Amino acid sequence: MTTTMMTTERRGISARTRILGWILLLVAVAVAVIVLATGRALFARIDAAASAELGHEADKFRAFALGTDPATSRPFASVDELLAGYLAHSVPEQAETFFSVVDARAHLRSREDPPARLDRDAAFVAMAARVVAPTAGRIDTTAGPAEYAVIPVAAAGAATPAGRLVVVEFLAPAYDEAWSTIRTMVVISASALAVAAVAGWIVAGRVLAPIRAVRETAARIGETDLGRRIAVSGTDDVAQLAATFNRMLDRLEAAFDGQRRFLDDAGHELRTPITIIRGHLDTMGDDPDERAQTLHLVGDELERMSRLVDDLIMLARSERPGFLLREPTDLADLVVETLAKATALGDRRWSIDAVPIGPDAIALVDGQRLTQALVQLAANAVAHTDPGDAIALGGAVADGRIRLWVNDTGCGIPPDEQQHIFERFHRGPDTGHGHGSGLGLAIVARIAEAHGGTVQVRSAPGEGAAFTIDLPYRAPVRTPAPAPALTRAQEET
Repeated sequence: MTTTMMTTERRGISARTRILGWILLLVAVAVAVIVLATGRALFARIDAAASAELGHEADKFRAFALGTDPATSRPFASVDELLAGYLAHSVPEQAETFFSVVDARAHLRSREDPPARLDRDAAFVAMAARVVAPTAGRIDTTAGPAEYAVIPVAAAGAATPAGRLVVVEFLAPAYDEAWSTIRTMVVISASALAVAAVAGWIVAGRVLAPIRAVRETAARIGETDLGRRIAVSGTDDVAQLAATFNRMLDRLEAAFDGQRRFLDDAGHELRTPITIIRGHLDTMGDDPDERAQTLHLVGDELERMSRLVDDLIMLARSERPGFLLREPTDLADLVVETLAKATALGDRRWSIDAVPIGPDAIALVDGQRLTQALVQLAANAVAHTDPGDAIALGGAVADGRIRLWVNDTGCGIPPDEQQHIFERFHRGPDTGHGHGSGLGLAIVARIAEAHGGTVQVRSAPGEGAAFTIDLPYRAPVRTPAPAPALTRAQEET
């Protein structure tokens, strides 16, 4: 199945080919439309020029007939003399011929030899001999299509024409020139399309190179190999796509590494109490005191596992939408109430440094989560202090930031440990105050991050520690108060 899918993928048409194909198709259609329109315009212009030339010759003949015979300077004595004089003095242009029809027969013709001898075409001559009014039309000849005009000529006072002047415009030379122009346009267009195809293939390849790199990198990425990245060059949309893909890989790699460490640490933390419980249960004897001691130890381990599971569930929920329930919260009340809850954690000198005051003391936060974070910081302070040490809570709002803190005068934190204490399952060196699960400060960090903030620590060995939750301030949405209802007396007024 995998081989079939890979073969199908190789045989598929690439985006580079599809894009270039569609562009060339559109350009080819546009060029075809232009060539066709140009051809129609050229042929229409030739036909119009031929018709105009026929009209021009008719006007010239009428003007000649109204004049005198150039040879005798006297009026024309007959129709034959008029037609002969015009044919003798009119020189037809290239691809043009004149001849006369008298008594239903071709009579005289202009001197130049035409491409086709219509004066020898009996059917055409007979048709011309029947014309009694100026007539124009088209005829196919041995030299190609031609436009003709038949001009009847009658003697003075006669009711019927005695002769006809036939003017013929052969269109084949002009049509050949038009076809030559069209063929030239087709050759040039085809050459331009070929050049455009080559250039487009190269350009499309360069533009789509990051996309191919994304596909190839994604194909090579495995569960254990997330370190590959795409070289980004340029600032266009495709380059931005590659940069976005690299950032996504960074997040995936960090998530996989974090998940792997989390599973390893969680497995180790859960395996330890299970091993302790199993070992004591396996070696438990029948002595009542020994049984009571074993059951007490098992209960402690189960309680520790329960707390660990609760903390793990909390961390898992913190990464989901809806973890926070923001509502207007009085930060001063939050600090005071947290202190009241924290005093039960241990015999310490508890105090409040400061509380927010004024309208900024009301913020749009999740009060329960912040209380949980402060209580966790207080429990951490209790775990690293001795009876009689001082622990202070406080809060302030300034410069658009909310700051909530817990300070203590305990043993402090070494500098090399401060950057790791917010990691899951991290425990500092043994200070004689015991160890927790290593999840408390990680939960505090997640609550701060969910609010868009951070948690910071400032400490030195033997000088205590100061933990500060720094959050952006968000003012609650204030709804306008409803207008007071009017009394009956006010309504009547």
